[in-house]
Amino acid sequence: MTIRPVRDSDLEAIVALVCEIDPIAAMTVASLSAELSSLPGDRFVAEVEGEIVGWAPAFHRADGAVSFWIGILPELRRRGLGGELFAALSPQLEGVRSRGYADGEEGARFLATRGYAPAGQIHLAKLELAAAEPADAAIPGFRAVSLTELLDRLPDVHRLYAAVRGDIPREHPIAPVPYAEFVSEIEGGLFDADASVVVLDGDEPVALSFSMTDRENGRADTDLTGTLADHRGRGLARLAKSDSLRRLRGLGIHTVATANDGTNEPIRALNESLGFREVAVWTRYVR
Repeated sequence: MTIRPVRDSDLEAIVALVCEIDPIAAMTVASLSAELSSLPGDRFVAEVEGEIVGWAPAFHRADGAVSFWIGILPELRRRGLGGELFAALSPQLEGVRSRGYADGEEGARFLATRGYAPAGQIHLAKLELAAAEPADAAIPGFRAVSLTELLDRLPDVHRLYAAVRGDIPREHPIAPVPYAEFVSEIEGGLFDADASVVVLDGDEPVALSFSMTDRENGRADTDLTGTLADHRGRGLARLAKSDSLRRLRGLGIHTVATANDGTNEPIRALNESLGFREVAVWTRYVR
């Protein structure tokens, strides 16, 4: 067994590992590279006989916290690999607020014995588009357009994005995303402007549903859906998400995943009404 820092040549093997552990993950080598470049942090892999069987990334967030994840092939768990990877991450977790996530009793025990306490849940759901028929959610006076049509108005879209993102129910506060970082996010990784939708009230952006896609493998993640506070109660989030789902199907996407904070009951109810079905619940642990 070898624990070592991640190399650029490891990315393809890491993507294969993540997709095997999480069958609804949307990830490519390009998107992983962009994610690792966008946030500082040390990342490690576990090798057994030269094969990457586990990995542990840490991300230093803008709010000063560090989030991390440890993933190991199921058949190689309970052999100490997780503990070795955590030990490699530990220097950057000391003296700061750090967050990890567990998707079962085994992960919960692992984090609890290292001083972490539960602090909310993340609900994961997926939708098989072939079996879904997104309803026409048209609303008089409003129109849904792809973000591709608004690339010359990114400051306006950013103001909508920042307002919606900052107002989402969640267990812990989230740092604002500066304009430059917003532009970087939508220009890199898996973000798909063709599948991401903005709802306009006249000429004003008032609701959105953004998506990330792995077109090659037919997978997508919904990144953020929401409406300005003074426009809620009119079905605009449904309009945005339904339109985005139609666009995703047109792009050849067959599986759409989403993850929502346990306290965000409105979006979870919307997702369920659109055909999403819960597949896992992760517990957030904080130290």
